[in-house]
Amino acid sequence: MDIMFIKAGDQGEKNVYYELKNSFIPMLVLHDVVIQYDEYKAQMDYILITQKFICILETKKLNGNITINADGDFVRTFVNKSGKAYKKEGMYSPISQNQRHVRILDNLLKQERIIRHTPILSLVVVANPKSIIDFKFAKKDIREQIVKYDQLTPRIKKMLSMKSEVDLSDKSMTKIANFLAEKHVECESAFLTKYRQHENKVDLGVDQNPTSNQTEEAPASGSPVERESMRIALTKFRLDKSREEQIKAYYIFNNNQMEALLDRMPSTTEDLFKCDGFGPVKVEKYGEQILKILRS
Repeated sequence: MDIMFIKAGDQGEKNVYYELKNSFIPMLVLHDVVIQYDEYKAQMDYILITQKFICILETKKLNGNITINADGDFVRTFVNKSGKAYKKEGMYSPISQNQRHVRILDNLLKQERIIRHTPILSLVVVANPKSIIDFKFAKKDIREQIVKYDQLTPRIKKMLSMKSEVDLSDKSMTKIANFLAEKHVECESAFLTKYRQHENKVDLGVDQNPTSNQTEEAPASGSPVERESMRIALTKFRLDKSREEQIKAYYIFNNNQMEALLDRMPSTTEDLFKCDGFGPVKVEKYGEQILKILRS
């Protein structure tokens, strides 16, 4: 089993990672994947790609004790040290949240003809060992979508033991994983955004009117809207070319190289040579088309 880390997770997700890593189940796993599909965005903690199904794991490090009633409502109860309840509150259903991710991923993979009949399943993993989940009154389909992290491996094995007409080859599983890794978009956390806003306000004691003797910075691309439009065009160009040449999309240029293009905004083939990952072969094959996109 391989686990591809897009980004490091919190302790709850690390608990899940430990269980997956030691499950010895033949599957591919993507961690912390953000997919943009039309106007929808899905941020998924884990995507499991097995021979019989794809499964999205929504990891929840829930505090308090959770009760799920017959209507599927989630109610959180907080207790004090003596075990007496002192607060109850409703919470948004993580099952509904993850089902939305399932729909987005299913539509994307089928539209791009990556899968045809492969089912995409949902599991909400409770990663806090102290949480107590009471779902004795919940419907069966709700109960089957929730699991404590220490029971994750047996649950996946049980799901794999069920009869299925789907039997993905290693090649097909890898194709799905590579496609999703390519579709992943960086999503800066709210903390980092706030930190950078604060950082920009700090007086660094630097001359705000640099002279011509200072190092020239790469020209910035236009407005955020223009940059996003060019990013979409570059991504489409990369995908079309990879299909045409039957190679992996990141062989043409990876996400980091694409962002570097948008930062530097090369206007000539000579400028392209200065960009990371662009040598004579790539510049000759793709240079003019890339420059045309950046000029548009």
